[in-house]
Amino acid sequence: MRQEDVERLHAESRVYPVHAPERDGAGEVPMITLVGVHVSAYLVLDPDGDARMRLSVDRDEVSPTALNGAGALPMELLIDGQRVWWGS
Repeated sequence: MRQEDVERLHAESRVYPVHAPERDGAGEVPMITLVGVHVSAYLVLDPDGDARMRLSVDRDEVSPTALNGAGALPMELLIDGQRVWWGS
C-alpha cells in the first residue's frame, strides 16, 4: 500500500455522531468507520455509578484492502502517545 492509498482510505472514512444502541446499555454512541472497521469511544457506568471510557473495535466488515499477507488486520493502540498494544 502506498501513502496515497492511505490518504484516500482516510478520506473515505465516515464519522457518525451516534449510531445504533450498544448491547451493553450504553445507548447511542459515537462511531467512526474506516476500511470497514467500526470504532466507538463512549462512556459506561460501573455498578458504583462511576463513568469509564470504553473503546470498542468491530472488525466484522473489514475491507480486504486493510489486511496483511496473512489475512489479518494489524492494529496498534496508543494512549497518551504511548504504544500499549500492537498485533493483529
